[in-house]
Amino acid sequence: MLKRHYVTPETTYKVGGNKQVIYTPVIVVEDGTSHTHVYLAGRTSRTLDGDVACKGDMRGQIREVCKALQIALETVGATLADVTRTIAYTTDMKAYFAAIDERFKFFKPPLPTSTLIGVACLAMPEMLLEIEAEAVIETNRLRLPKTGVVSR
Repeated sequence: MLKRHYVTPETTYKVGGNKQVIYTPVIVVEDGTSHTHVYLAGRTSRTLDGDVACKGDMRGQIREVCKALQIALETVGATLADVTRTIAYTTDMKAYFAAIDERFKFFKPPLPTSTLIGVACLAMPEMLLEIEAEAVIETNRLRLPKTGVVSR
């Protein structure tokens, strides 16, 4: 039987582009086996109050996005090393590739699968990058926070 946990980490932004909660940042799915799946909504360069950090700075946004991914994963007992897949959306491919080394400060070999998609815009005009991720961890490593979780 599947168990789903809808997690809103305390230490991450919780609002969409319209300053409302419109999605769950982390969903954990336990399938009754020795492994558990972790799904992260697209993370962007947002401050806790929902503003965009590092406006106009792709390197800064890559760093902040990777930190947001790391925080979301750690909330449930996972790490960036557990990530199996990422999908990145950017409004500026040239700037992204010029600063790609920043991403490798967070993601170490062996690297997850990755898709990069160029887009005209993201949720807020100042956003240059959004990355969503999936991870798989051993079920015994799962750590659900005491608050911000709805399970079913």
